[in-house]
Amino acid sequence: MAGDLDFDTKNGIVSGQTPRHSELAALYKQSFAYYTFRVRLPSTLATIADSLAKDKDVLLAKYGKDAAADIEQTTKGVNQLREDILSNGPLLPFEGLDSDTNLWNTFLEKLPKEKRTYFSACWLYAECYMYRKISSIFRATAHLAAHDYFSQQKQTAAKLSVDAMLAVAKATRKNERNSDTFRQLIKLNLWGNRCDLSITSGKQVKPTGNAFDQVTDLEEKLLIDGTEEVWKTLDGASGEGIVDIIFDNAGYELYTDLILAEYIIDKGLASKVRFNPKAIPWFISDVMEHDYHWTLQFLAEHPDSALSEVGKKWQRFTEEGKFELAPLETFWTSPYEFYRMPEVNPSLYNRLKEAQLVIFKGDLNYRKLLGDFSWDSTESFETCLRGFRPSNLCTLRTVKADLICGLADGVAERLFAKDKEWMLTGEYGVIQFASK
Repeated sequence: MAGDLDFDTKNGIVSGQTPRHSELAALYKQSFAYYTFRVRLPSTLATIADSLAKDKDVLLAKYGKDAAADIEQTTKGVNQLREDILSNGPLLPFEGLDSDTNLWNTFLEKLPKEKRTYFSACWLYAECYMYRKISSIFRATAHLAAHDYFSQQKQTAAKLSVDAMLAVAKATRKNERNSDTFRQLIKLNLWGNRCDLSITSGKQVKPTGNAFDQVTDLEEKLLIDGTEEVWKTLDGASGEGIVDIIFDNAGYELYTDLILAEYIIDKGLASKVRFNPKAIPWFISDVMEHDYHWTLQFLAEHPDSALSEVGKKWQRFTEEGKFELAPLETFWTSPYEFYRMPEVNPSLYNRLKEAQLVIFKGDLNYRKLLGDFSWDSTESFETCLRGFRPSNLCTLRTVKADLICGLADGVAERLFAKDKEWMLTGEYGVIQFASK
């Protein structure tokens, strides 16, 4: 396409793949980052703009007729952002008095000038910037400042998952405390991560089939299995500790987070599970505080007793402090990789140090653990963490971006020979563990 050629020439796009040991960026035409900024993110923004027009009456009923001007303003802002991305516009400083404005602007100031556009910046930074920019467009309005523009998609995803949720609820009521059951639940939680709206640009994915049969069937797709070490970390402890879960997606994945957390509490593996939600709408389907409460209420009110019982039980756990929502932290919606946490947010790092285990969910958390960097696939997980070891930690991630570490020799090569896009599909998973 001539338009693509013109764009590539003007913006210094390199025709090949991301060089080894360099930052992932949309500058490299054969990278997933390039496809993300040329296709996926513009599609996400178009969906937000369309939904504002489609849901106008609903929004006016909720926020009042004076919100009409805000709907117009945000639609214009979102469409402008889409144009800025498609023309490789600059990453400009944020305005306003939001609590994370200085955090972001300090970060942007330290970026080299030649890396301050959507295609030239590290992919992680530019994509996080876009989601923060959408938030700023809404937060600048009088009536839509608190509106979660992804809320409808997250709730639809949960409703589509009811059959799968029901089957899991029924299969997990009489669980025993042992390594096999725990490892099954962790794997169930891992594969729940495949229902990710940010990868599909908001297109719904309905979980089908028997979830536990799938855990067995997908065993060959699990490239690294650290579940035994995770089990030993909890089974060998006093049972009085805390497990932190750094949330990823709402919907079915959140449900499997809660199933795992329930088991941890019920079997005395910890006295509290502390959940870490996002402070702003993030990567379409990420869990915010209201998504957590909505999910528990949705389950508690469900006509099927198996689901209503778990919903009410989890609401009770929340009231009793066995389940706890951690204080909102803007660090989770910042561009920073996690190894920079001790310097950027020492209080959060110290809080994670209190935990017996920290579980990081999903692809974005994995990218922040490793940095968006083309590591050798065989590099050790510990090396790639760059000193980030507040506690025993594990990451549950289905592979949806072209970075990975910790694989055995020859594994990546074998997978590339079979399917050159194996790292982008969510078909493969890793459960990686690092002790403190």
